[in-house]
Amino acid sequence: MALTKEERQKNKTLLLATLNYLLEYHSGDMVFDGYSPSKQWFLHDIRRTETDIKNYRTKAIQRRLEQHIMLLKYKFDLGLNQYIKDNTVYDIDIFEQFKTDVLPVISKRKIEDNDLYLVERYLKAYGANPGEQENVSLLKTLLAKREVEKSKWAELTEQITVTFSVGGKGGHRWLLSEALAPNGVFKLSVQFSGKEEYALTYVNIALPGGNGGIYIIRGYKLPIKAYWKDNHTVIIETKREYEASCAYQQITSYGEQFNIEYTFV
Repeated sequence: MALTKEERQKNKTLLLATLNYLLEYHSGDMVFDGYSPSKQWFLHDIRRTETDIKNYRTKAIQRRLEQHIMLLKYKFDLGLNQYIKDNTVYDIDIFEQFKTDVLPVISKRKIEDNDLYLVERYLKAYGANPGEQENVSLLKTLLAKREVEKSKWAELTEQITVTFSVGGKGGHRWLLSEALAPNGVFKLSVQFSGKEEYALTYVNIALPGGNGGIYIIRGYKLPIKAYWKDNHTVIIETKREYEASCAYQQITSYGEQFNIEYTFV
């Protein structure tokens, strides 16, 4: 069914507002030596949207709006709704389906195994929403009751754990080593990919804002080491003769700074 003029205008406005929101609040997710891939992508998408608007590409606009909102919804981004309300004439709730899905659970006053996912995502989306506190409180009470019932059942049931040992190499064959920061959250990994002249060995950093390569060199399974000096300093042990395609010095993630120090052995 074709969209009405009002629906087309709404989609255009919402897509531009969503992209401006992403640019303002999410372009700092992972910044490598001052360069933000996310920022460049959002700017590109804004330009593309402006072109689509001029060329009346209604379906492309609607599709990208749905994609962006879907990603923000399942990241439980709690800022977009208010941003749209403050900066456009529209009032949306990207989590509305979560609320609808949990209504049968609220009605039956019981949380079964199949309901857990629905309840958990509702609580993530609406746990701090003043207008939803009655349902939030009820669901938390039902969760607590469910845990008590499970504990009682566990006391009456013999727990049997069977561990199977399977032969073979297993694991991640591309992974050479991993290192957690002292806080147990941030992670480094030394990995490799490709073979012969196309082989790469690289250090990847994983932070709450995302992950990416911080040191990439040509060569297969080269003996480099990466570890944490502290929660915000990475040490990479390498050799000067290695050919690096990138060797970042500093990463920021939502304003949090991480320094990378290189030692040559």
